Amino acid sequence: MDFMKRLFFVIFSLVLFGGFVSAQSSQVVTDILNTEEVTYGQVCYLSAIHQGLISDDASFDDAVKILYEKKQTPELLSTSTPACLVNLSYIYMQMWPNVDGGLFYRLTKGSPRYALKKLKADGLIDDTMDPLATLSGKDALDILSSCMFQYGDDSECMSMDLE
Repeated sequence: MDFMKRLFFVIFSLVLFGGFVSAQSSQVVTDILNTEEVTYGQVCYLSAIHQGLISDDASFDDAVKILYEKKQTPELLSTSTPACLVNLSYIYMQMWPNVDGGLFYRLTKGSPRYALKKLKADGLIDDTMDPLATLSGKDALDILSSCMFQYGDDSECMSMDLE
């Protein structure tokens, strides 16, 4: 899927999950796409918006705080710290609590390590990627849209076939 289709899908998904995309949330998506290293604040914002935990005019601090309170982050994260792949995987997996992450994922109550292993096993993340690697905003949004296609229900997914 090319870049423009993924961008359209992410913006369309925000419309579905956050009501209407406001100027702020579409600006956030644009900012994320243009960033060289996605931050925990940005990743938590996308997750919290998707789950309907915050409004689209909430801050990154609000997003991090609500996900921490709901035990959807492994620790209280700094909003400006670049997100590493293992924690990004953990945050994304929390968006779909019914996904079977495998035996060790369940035994560890969804540890970041096994969240990453699940995304790698499902082919959403390259097997060779370093768990501590940071990602560009585009790469983080690509993984998010792949997760939506893989784990989301019909309300999250739509056909990208253009005729």
